[in-house]
Amino acid sequence: MVSVKPADELMFSTNHNKQKKGGIAKRGGSGLDRGMNMFRWTRQSTEAMEEIWHLRLAMIDPERVVMLTRPGSKGLTIHVFGDPKTTAMLKKDFGGKVARLSKEILTGRSQQPRAAISIRGRLRIHSDPDAFASDPQPDHAILLPAGMAFGTGDHATTATCLRLLCDIAPNLPAGWTALDAGTGTGILAIAAEKLGSTAVEAFDFDPVCIRVAKENVRANRCKKIALSVSDAQRAGKFQKADVVLANLYSELLIASAPGLIKKLRPDGWFIFSGVLKTQIAEVCTALQNLGLAKPKIVTRGKWCAGIARKS
Repeated sequence: MVSVKPADELMFSTNHNKQKKGGIAKRGGSGLDRGMNMFRWTRQSTEAMEEIWHLRLAMIDPERVVMLTRPGSKGLTIHVFGDPKTTAMLKKDFGGKVARLSKEILTGRSQQPRAAISIRGRLRIHSDPDAFASDPQPDHAILLPAGMAFGTGDHATTATCLRLLCDIAPNLPAGWTALDAGTGTGILAIAAEKLGSTAVEAFDFDPVCIRVAKENVRANRCKKIALSVSDAQRAGKFQKADVVLANLYSELLIASAPGLIKKLRPDGWFIFSGVLKTQIAEVCTALQNLGLAKPKIVTRGKWCAGIARKS
């Protein structure tokens, strides 16, 4: 039996504490069916090297990294999910193996549903389409099918973002809007609409993620989300928002923060995650230097998330 440490519950198609993140594809000629291009880099190491591997892979989005351990073993299996260039670079630098993922793994067709995840009693994330369809509060229900290659909302980074968004949503102004940087499967954008946002702009640098996100947006019958392929460091084309969601690794978060914070309205909220504990002080300093109040930090295992208001 393979177990995953809570701090490393990532987007792999094997069960960890709960499940992972991904999109839903309709049978037939969907955008997902045309040209999925996601790869997995795998390397064996030892549990004693885990912290060193976190540092070595700090430039990778934390939702794309999995660290697996086996009970009674000191071994460590590392998976990174990404495009051909990224995974080839990892193989060149660190050895290991690279394999292309099947469409079934990416879309979740190969796994059994898990129990719904409740977020602050305001959202329920379903992996079972039947349970989603019969949810007594459909406006609070989100469908992300089981077995996705990445991001179903229970990795520490995404789960904390969801909780922080649920916490502030009741007190946001009427007609509030959101900007989701690094949307992945679109889970945060979908959550924003379900929590009352009247318009959500969501983007990711990876076209595969955007194809997955579009399928998820359709499956959740969302009408207020605009998705696009874009670079987090080039946010100039987006509208100002009351909430900016940035589930990005620390180096990219710091580099992107000036442009993203410019898109945040006065008194707006900046929610961020994907930051290791060893990097959180640097991130907070950078955000405060750009005009945000001192962030409130939430730590889960090795990962940190935070929320701060723009003055």
